[in-house]
Amino acid sequence: MTSLLKSISTELEHYSMAEKKIVYVQGTWDLFHVGHVNILRKAHRMAKELIAGVNTDESVKNHKGEFPVMPYCDRVKILKVCRYVDRVIKSDLTFDIDMLRRYRIEVLVLGSDWENKYLAGVDEAKKMGTKIVYFPYTTGISTTKIKEIIRIGVI
Repeated sequence: MTSLLKSISTELEHYSMAEKKIVYVQGTWDLFHVGHVNILRKAHRMAKELIAGVNTDESVKNHKGEFPVMPYCDRVKILKVCRYVDRVIKSDLTFDIDMLRRYRIEVLVLGSDWENKYLAGVDEAKKMGTKIVYFPYTTGISTTKIKEIIRIGVI
């Protein structure tokens, strides 16, 4: 067995089926990159079902001041074929308590870049018993960084 397979096998052993939960991770998922893969892979390891929320174009525009490069429907298609994701749902930048209840979400996964920042709905999710987990941000890559590289013509 290769060292990569041993490493993956060892990491998967950390969660028995009894420990696995319904996990939710949301994002814009624009210009899909390895940072996105990393958070989805880590979330999948702890999930009996991984639900990925995709922020709508309008919610991204309202939050960041510009539309995503890739339209919503394309970002959804990418996530639907990702082997780590079991279900893809429409989302905005808040965590809707009704949505958390509807899908029986037990764990809410966020990138560490959101730690210590206000995100609407997180406090309410905690109050209803949803566990909040922060995964390390993948250094060296982000959608913002990709956009900047393209803008200045480094590639």
